[in-house]
Amino acid sequence: MWQVVQRGEVQNYGLVEEFISSITEIVPELLNADQKAQLLLGLRARVVLELCRSEAVPPRETINSHLNRIKTLVSTWASQPCFADVEFPESAFVDQIESLLKDTEEREMFFQDVFPTAFGSDYDSALQVLMLDFLSRLEKLLLVPDIQQTASLLGTIPCALEQCLNSVSDLKDLKSVLLYYTSLGHFDLSDIDS
Repeated sequence: MWQVVQRGEVQNYGLVEEFISSITEIVPELLNADQKAQLLLGLRARVVLELCRSEAVPPRETINSHLNRIKTLVSTWASQPCFADVEFPESAFVDQIESLLKDTEEREMFFQDVFPTAFGSDYDSALQVLMLDFLSRLEKLLLVPDIQQTASLLGTIPCALEQCLNSVSDLKDLKSVLLYYTSLGHFDLSDIDS
């Protein structure tokens, strides 16, 4: 997920937005309402703009599906008390997109003059900061247990160890993972007695 946003792979931002939505529905504390709104709307808006920016503008239904997602997100948040005094620029954004789709000259001017400053590197950096914050919090939530914690967890459920061992039936995958982590150099083999 991080690499998608870091590299600016806008074609995958919709998937990232859906992932964040799903995770924050389960664990809403990962982002406050403002951060969530900025990140989700920011990602989706960038997708819409990138679609409009292409020379061959995709079918109207494709863009409308993204605009409908934006409208749904905004209406969901607008009904929350924490956003009671917040004006969402969603309608202005939708109107701007409508205008860009109708007028080729306006679209060219927008992407030449407005887009680089309003949706350029500062915009991308803000999305990256929000995404990194989200992923950092998610990582803290999903701490990988050490071997003692794993053994303790497996010991509480009698059939868990057997199920765990059965899930590693193909040692080729396990070997690949272990070789990868060994190659990272985090494990010093010199302090092991032969």
